[in-house]
Amino acid sequence: MGGGMSMSQKLTLGYAALVGVGGIMGYIKKGSQKSLAAGGLSALLLYYVHTQLPIRPAFASALGLGLSAALLAVMGSRFRKSGKIFPAGVVSLVSFVMVGGYLHGILRGLHA
Repeated sequence: MGGGMSMSQKLTLGYAALVGVGGIMGYIKKGSQKSLAAGGLSALLLYYVHTQLPIRPAFASALGLGLSAALLAVMGSRFRKSGKIFPAGVVSLVSFVMVGGYLHGILRGLHA
């Protein structure tokens, strides 16, 4: 493997950044502390997933799956209501992709 990050680690890190930025934007635009807290907490948890992926891939993927599924549900419903592409639409789309990625990670972890 070498010292480099795996694809799922890089994606998780990018996803964490996106979610964190989305939370900050919600806070700046609407003064929503809930948005800031949810974005910050999700970003921290995703960063934790990122650190656990090489050590405990099945556990990390399962945690990532739960998080991205939750974000997909929340942002998906928000996107349906508001029709706004960012952050709701973008986070929904990326969450959908990450759900697939983490599912793949869990399955791969179970077969290993």
